[in-house]
Amino acid sequence: MPRPDLDSHFVKIDQLILDIDTHVPPGTGYAAVKLRADLAGLLVVTMAATYETCVKEVIHGYANRVHRKFGNFTAENFKKINSKININDLYHYCSLFDPNINQRFNSLLAKRKAAMLLRTGQDIEDRYKQILRWRHAFAHAWTRNATIEDVVRAHRAGKRVLYVFDQAFS
Repeated sequence: MPRPDLDSHFVKIDQLILDIDTHVPPGTGYAAVKLRADLAGLLVVTMAATYETCVKEVIHGYANRVHRKFGNFTAENFKKINSKININDLYHYCSLFDPNINQRFNSLLAKRKAAMLLRTGQDIEDRYKQILRWRHAFAHAWTRNATIEDVVRAHRAGKRVLYVFDQAFS
């Protein structure tokens, strides 16, 4: 799956962020702060669901390139991965298909992580994991523990894990 295919999903998140900031701008009083906290929680739920879609599409795309029937089988078996997209899950999916994909993912992720740490000081794995932790906390306990700005920063770094996952399968 080419990167623009992943970006077609991420652009929807970017548009949602713009809409939130347009309709409920930061710094507009207590009611807006509370609503923005709720919207941040809904945003991380949306991000995690989008990440799940990306993982499924990468896996399906790879399997489909191997053989159409394998693609159909994979689409059916991975249609409900139900939040099983943490870093260890991604390694597991890589190793299910080919040990070389797993090695490529490991190597590419280490390189991208080091480059981002050097350039921005952000750990893309930690940012990706943070999105999933916030999603879990909000979805299961309505915990509001992040701002929209925190969530956006985490997403901008964390989505790179999915770019690497996709690249490993290419």
